Amino acid sequence: MTSTLRIAVSQEQGNTPVTVFRLTGDIDANTQSDLESKAEEVIGAGTQNLLLDLSEVTYMGSAGFRAMHAIAGKLGDEQSATAIKSSHLKLLNPSAEVSKVIKTLGFDSYLDIYDDINKAVNSF
Repeated sequence: MTSTLRIAVSQEQGNTPVTVFRLTGDIDANTQSDLESKAEEVIGAGTQNLLLDLSEVTYMGSAGFRAMHAIAGKLGDEQSATAIKSSHLKLLNPSAEVSKVIKTLGFDSYLDIYDDINKAVNSF
């Protein structure tokens, strides 16, 4: 069975422009490159802040976490040795199942997680 991931891209304006990826489907080894490629595309076009809306993500495997780490690096978060949390990549509305994995792996100590899009957008 081949997994699919749909990525709808929109722009929001808070304190600074924010690109929002509304993700639908699975983030796994079959779709990781789709997510990373789309992120590279918008970063190349000038995106500095990215919000991943995970409300419609039904499954996230280890490849999804590798993709998020790679995206954070492309957004410049790895350049700051003193930053604990990403200042350019944040998460919105992960499902209970995905949220459990995020917390089990400790990604919640690296990425801010929001349940309200306005608060998320204005946090950048």
